[in-house]
Amino acid sequence: MKTHLKVAIASLFLVSTAFSGVASAATYTTLTLPTLNADIRSWSDGGTYSPLFPSSQNLAGVPFNFQLDGNGQTVFNAGSLSIPVNVFGVTNVYTLINTAWGSQDANVGAVTFYGSNGDIYKVDLIEGGNVRDHYYGGFVNTITDPNVTLAVWGPNVPGRAHLDMQDFALPGVFATETLVSMTFDSTGGGAGSPFLAGATVAAVPEPESYALLLSGLGLMGFMMRRRNHGQT
Repeated sequence: MKTHLKVAIASLFLVSTAFSGVASAATYTTLTLPTLNADIRSWSDGGTYSPLFPSSQNLAGVPFNFQLDGNGQTVFNAGSLSIPVNVFGVTNVYTLINTAWGSQDANVGAVTFYGSNGDIYKVDLIEGGNVRDHYYGGFVNTITDPNVTLAVWGPNVPGRAHLDMQDFALPGVFATETLVSMTFDSTGGGAGSPFLAGATVAAVPEPESYALLLSGLGLMGFMMRRRNHGQT
C-alpha cells in the first residue's frame, strides 16, 4: 500500500510539473508579410542585410522569417499593411522595425493589434523612442524604450546598418482571445519612414492543452483507486 502511494505521489508530481511547464511556456509563430515594396539591401550599407533574404533566423531568442519576393523586394515601407495572424492567446508581438532618416521624437507611424472579441491595441512609433534610423549616421541613432533590443542584426557602430527588435506586450485580455490581425502603418515623409522587416507572435497554450493535462491527472487518479481497491 505504501509503495503504491509513493508511486502515485511521484506520478502526480511529474504530471503537475509538466502542467506548470506548459502553462508558463510560450510558443512562437512567425508571420508572413503579404506585401513587400522596398529592398533595404540597396540602402546605406545594405550589404549587411544580404545574408538575411530569404532565410529563417533566430535573433535574441526569437525566430523570424525573412522574405524575398519575385521583384527583389525585402521589406514593407511607406504605407499601410494589414497582416493576418489568427493565433489564440498572444501575449507578445516582436517586430523588426527601423526607419530611413527621421526627426527626433516624431510620430512616424503605428502598429495596431485586433482581437477576435473586438479589442484593439495601438502603439505609436516614435523616432528615438521605440524606433530609430537603420543606419548609424546623421539621423536618429538612439532609442529610449527598454523593450527594444538594439542591433539584433548588424553592428551598432557608426557607418554601419542594423536591425532593432521591438517587444510589444499586449494587454492581458488578448491572452483569452484570438489575435486576428495586426496593421503596420508607416507615414513616410521627412519626419521618418519606418519599414517592417519581420514579425513574430508569442502565445500561451490554447485551453485544449490544459484540458488534456487535467484529463491525464484524472485518469491517473482513477487508475490508482482501482489498484488500491484490488489490494483490499
